[in-house]
Amino acid sequence: MIKYLAPVLALGLSLNSHALVDYSETEGSGTPATRPAPARAAAAPIIKRNAPTQAGAKSGASLFGGNFELMALYDHQSLNLDQGSGSFQKLSLSGHFQTQYNLYMDFAYWAATSELRNSDGVDESLENEKGRLKFILGFNWLRFGKAQEMATVDIFGGAYLKGSGGVASTRTDKVVGIETSKRFYNFALALGYEYHLTGTPDVESESAIGNIGILKTSFGWMVSNDISFSLEGGMVNIASAEDTDRVNKIEEESKFSYIKPTLILGLSPSVALEMGGVFRTRRAHNTNSLVSARLWNIPGAYGNSLFAGLKLSI
Repeated sequence: MIKYLAPVLALGLSLNSHALVDYSETEGSGTPATRPAPARAAAAPIIKRNAPTQAGAKSGASLFGGNFELMALYDHQSLNLDQGSGSFQKLSLSGHFQTQYNLYMDFAYWAATSELRNSDGVDESLENEKGRLKFILGFNWLRFGKAQEMATVDIFGGAYLKGSGGVASTRTDKVVGIETSKRFYNFALALGYEYHLTGTPDVESESAIGNIGILKTSFGWMVSNDISFSLEGGMVNIASAEDTDRVNKIEEESKFSYIKPTLILGLSPSVALEMGGVFRTRRAHNTNSLVSARLWNIPGAYGNSLFAGLKLSI
């Protein structure tokens, strides 16, 4: 499937692909974000979790009394390793459903193609490999103020289910977190923290890791009704593995950070185009050993990337 869809989206990315130069320093910190705007690009880009509609409210743009978003995204990542180089191309499908009852659900699934050349000049490639399913259930805990000045606090939990092998991790990781945001009319700020309780891989070739902490922050700006912009930053901390009986494991703590600018263009009241990239500001000193841990769901783990996709809001 990627083989046919990738060239279409890659055409829009090709003019910028030469910019994937890794200027990152070794080991460091930074800060990420929450997600872009709901219903259409006109909304504040980083406030993903809308306040639920009032009970009994009816709208032609609602689904079962809530709001539903579906996105297809193509991501091209450059792998910058000390002992090799290559690329990782991922096609993902994700969704967000906000109910009337202060609850929301997120899901995501991806497939990937990878090309890697090691230090000996040997090429290793995989095509249309299945990824991992992500499922999150969240609770809109607190809401203060009117829509254009609203302050929010959300808590959530869920899991990344194990993949079938290949490029996807065979771990099952549990996720808990909290997010808070504040809107200022056409601007918004957000801060969040995720904690991944990692499981044990099913295959011996995959490296075990410790728990993952991600501190996120973001800034959003609604330029016009059809143009929005967000800038995210994140600091990731990966603990060393505690399984003393396992041979393949990460034996030291890893830290890295990234920034993620995103441009959102409203094509219609229910369709938006998102384009952007993820760029490492600091990289972990043990990037090579992290590759075997298969952290494809963590932005900036292995290198810079460009992405583009369409979002449908119902």
